[in-house]
Amino acid sequence: MAIEFASLEDEPWIRQLLIACGLPQEDLSREHFKHFLVYKEQGLIRGVVGLEIFGQVALLRSLAVNERYRNRGIASQMVAKVEEYGRSLHISKLYLLTTSAEEFFVKRGYQRIDRKLAPAEIRATREFQEICPDSSVCLSKDLGGGQ
Repeated sequence: MAIEFASLEDEPWIRQLLIACGLPQEDLSREHFKHFLVYKEQGLIRGVVGLEIFGQVALLRSLAVNERYRNRGIASQMVAKVEEYGRSLHISKLYLLTTSAEEFFVKRGYQRIDRKLAPAEIRATREFQEICPDSSVCLSKDLGGGQ
């Protein structure tokens, strides 16, 4: 079992997992996958998480774990790893939208904010504009990685 950067060969498997978990994938281009991490066990993708990067801020997106592998701490490990990756890129703050995982992220230091307070480049993403409903909660976390 390992968390590693996604490869282009992982793309169809990532999309399949996101669909199975009811998460959007239609707006993901091949370019997005260079900032995605996958959790693999026995060579198969069991979890995924990604960043959409805009300078010193990023949108955390597509956190998904195969249903049979939940409640094993995989999602927590993946979030910690993607935050570490964000810090290595000098990202100062992460943002995300969720309809179902607010409590999970709050336990990991994320704070609920008004959607209108997210930076313009984050609000301009398809995820904010079209894909996630207005009822989704916006959360943010300071990574302290900015310069």
